[in-house]
Amino acid sequence: MLQTQLSNIQMGGDTASDEDTNNNVPETPQRPSYLDESLINPPSVQRVVVEHVIKTESQSSYVSKIRTISGRTPKPNGEVDYETWHTQVELLLSDPSSPDTQKVRKILESLLSPASDLVKSLGIDSLPALYLTQLDAAFGVVADGEELYAAFLGANQNAGEKSSDYLNRLHLMLDKAITGGGLSIESSHKQLIRQFCRGCWDQTMLIELQLEHKKTNPPSFPELLLLLRKQEDGRLTKLNRMKKHLGSAKAMSHMHTVYGLSHRDEESDETEAVLSPKAAKKSLTETQKLAQGVADLKKQLASYKPASKPNEPQHVGNLNENAVRGNCMVSNVTNRRIGINTSNMPRAWFCFKCGEDGHIAALCLNEPNPAAVHQKNLELRERRDQWRMQHQGRPEFLLNL
Repeated sequence: MLQTQLSNIQMGGDTASDEDTNNNVPETPQRPSYLDESLINPPSVQRVVVEHVIKTESQSSYVSKIRTISGRTPKPNGEVDYETWHTQVELLLSDPSSPDTQKVRKILESLLSPASDLVKSLGIDSLPALYLTQLDAAFGVVADGEELYAAFLGANQNAGEKSSDYLNRLHLMLDKAITGGGLSIESSHKQLIRQFCRGCWDQTMLIELQLEHKKTNPPSFPELLLLLRKQEDGRLTKLNRMKKHLGSAKAMSHMHTVYGLSHRDEESDETEAVLSPKAAKKSLTETQKLAQGVADLKKQLASYKPASKPNEPQHVGNLNENAVRGNCMVSNVTNRRIGINTSNMPRAWFCFKCGEDGHIAALCLNEPNPAAVHQKNLELRERRDQWRMQHQGRPEFLLNL
């Protein structure tokens, strides 16, 4: 019975402790069933929050894309030129949501020595525009705007350069001239198409696109570039079809005849890549044949060098008969008539034009010297007279035997 009372007291204590615990825990307020979810968390607020998060992430990723420069010449690999870097920094400075401290930090992160050494004295408290001004003074364009415009007017299409590439090069030069103050931006489209028509050698393309008639109302640079690229792509497609139908050699000959270009898109690397191996091998063989022919001609010219021995007979051909008669004495008696073996007879060892030894008149490059030739003729006559006296006992005036 005592145990029963103790158990009842214990159960009563546990019940009281449970009630005290339940009284100390605050109750969670229950959401009224009549409240809609859209009133507490409206979709418009959700959209604003999401757009803010996405915009912040895109801006941070955009700012981190500034490439590095050092200002060295030539430009090292992995760096961009100063004009490209300048454009990226200008976009960074035009962003109002980015603070100046972050802009300065991004500019400093993109600089390498010696460019970074130029702005160390400014400090991190300076404005970003001051950094850009100091770097412009060191690495910016210093040429006069008029000189840049003159260079633009003197730019012509290079050999092997496509018309679209030439237009891109003109556009870059025109932008530099406008930045330097050599030209107003209002007349840029007219100046661009005029210089393109003046410096482009592909007259057929100019006629097909009627660019000469568009000077008064010129298209913009993107429109003109798109026209040129479409025309070039159409030509290349047609050339590939012609090569499949006619063969590489006939297709190239036809394009050269029709367009008459000194440099064409077909001569670019793209066209060379589609040449058949047989045509390339044939071209290489012809080049080797030409080289072998030149080598043979050099050997023949080397074998025609004049003899250096004074006693060797000199064969003179295609000489003027009047000059020969004036410079030497010719005998009317031939070897057959007199029946003399003249193999050992002294022969002329000198030039009949200048009188010097070691060469003949046909290969002589000196000025005529009749006095020297006459003196050598006298010496030759005396030698032959002595030879005749030794062999026949009488002299003969046989000079050109």
